[in-house]
Formats: sequence, structure tokens, C-alpha cells
Amino acid sequence: MSFLEIEKSARLDEWSMQDLHSHPHHEIYYLSKGNRKFLLSNALYNIQAPAIIIIPPHVMHKTEGGAFERYNINVTPSYLDAFQSETLEKQSLKIIKPNADEENNFRRLFDTFDNLDPRQKNVKLIKKAIFSSFILELSLIDTSKATLFATSSEIIPPLLLNTIDYINTHYKEKITLETIAEKFYVSKGAIIYNFKKHMNCSPIDFLLNVRLTKAKELLINTNKKIDEIAELCGFSSANYLGLIFKQKEDLSPIGYRKHERTKI
Repeated sequence: MSFLEIEKSARLDEWSMQDLHSHPHHEIYYLSKGNRKFLLSNALYNIQAPAIIIIPPHVMHKTEGGAFERYNINVTPSYLDAFQSETLEKQSLKIIKPNADEENNFRRLFDTFDNLDPRQKNVKLIKKAIFSSFILELSLIDTSKATLFATSSEIIPPLLLNTIDYINTHYKEKITLETIAEKFYVSKGAIIYNFKKHMNCSPIDFLLNVRLTKAKELLINTNKKIDEIAELCGFSSANYLGLIFKQKEDLSPIGYRKHERTKI
């Protein structure tokens, strides 16, 4: 089933997402107040309001930091027309910094979204019209010089970023804690410490999440058999892939495929 959802969130205190996550829909993240650290795939960025980030399906991310206000638009690829899909693809994975006029336009559209009464007549058509206006505004922003503001190594050490990049690149291969330590000439303890401190998980749990994310993408977007997907994503067997799905999603891989394809 296609969907378009918007949510608003605000915090007055320090708040961090516990885990990296991904999803099969587009996420439009609009930071309207405050500052956030944004871990996107394999790099960490500082973002300051106002800012917009378009996160494509199946890209791992998390945020952390102090007080903030933000809006999220979640939209499935099947909801989009050709122009909307092209615009989101073009503007994805950038920190978009609107000027004052653009910010006023975006704020007005998001506030209109937020104030809609779900019982209102033709509310779905109104949402669709507002979203179309948002995409048009987004398409007019010149992001050719968009800058990604990397944080200092005191926030996330280069060792951790390099390890994350290595796992994202080599997840299909047999990877152990020992092979990672040998790759970067450090102790296993150093790798475990950095993952626990900055990612709230072990390096092997992170690897498992990357493989699971890739498997989800293949289940939704291809007709490959489960044993083939298991091999392509680095799982030792289709049975092990099925076990992980049961633990993480409470569904079998086939059940997950059927469930998610009802949204397409």
C-alpha cells in the first residue's frame, strides 16, 4: 500500500537514537530548530537548522544531540510520480540549506501539513497537493554547492568510520572481529570499545544489521530466491537468514516480502 505520512517532534533535552536503522521508504528530514549530529551510512555530519536531508530507502542512519524541533515526511516510492521521484533522487544525501524565503515557504507547508484534521473532507487529496508543492519548492533549490559539514574526529574516531565503511563494502564476505582487527592493525578490544561507545552495539551486531538491510532491499526489489539472497548478503545459509528475520521482524523472509510488497 502506498502512503504519505508526516510527523513533528520536538525535544528540550539531550536525545539520541539508540540504533542505526533503515526503511524501505523515503524519509524527508527537516530540522526546523536546533543542531543535530547525523550519522548517514558511513559518515557523521553536524547539521544546524534550518536544514533538509533526503534519505533514500535502505540507507542506514541515526541522529543524536541536544534540543531540537524537526518534521519527518515518510513516503513510499510507489506514491511518487516521475517528477517527484526524480527530484528526491537528485536531492538525496545532501544537507540542503534553504535561504530565508525558501525556509518561510517550507515552514508554511510543514505547518499546514501538521495542522490538518484527519477527519477533514478530502484530507488525502489536500495532503497530496501540499506534498506536490513541497517537491516543487525542493526542485527549485540549487544544491550544486551543497556542503556536508563533517564533525571532528573527537566525536566519532576515524577508526570507527573506517570500520563502518569496510563493513558496508565487504558485508558479502566472511567477516569476523579478528579480520577487522587485522585489517586496521588494532586490537579487538579497541574495535569493540568504539562500537559500544558510539554505536550502542557490537561490531558483529552492526555487521548483522547491514546484511539484514541489504537482504530486505533484495526481498522487496527482486524475485531472487531466499538461498540466493542469503549468499549475496553474507549469511551462512537461508536457514540462518530466516532465523534472523524471525528474531528481528517476527516474520519469515517470504512473509516480509509479501508484507512490504503490499505497500508498493
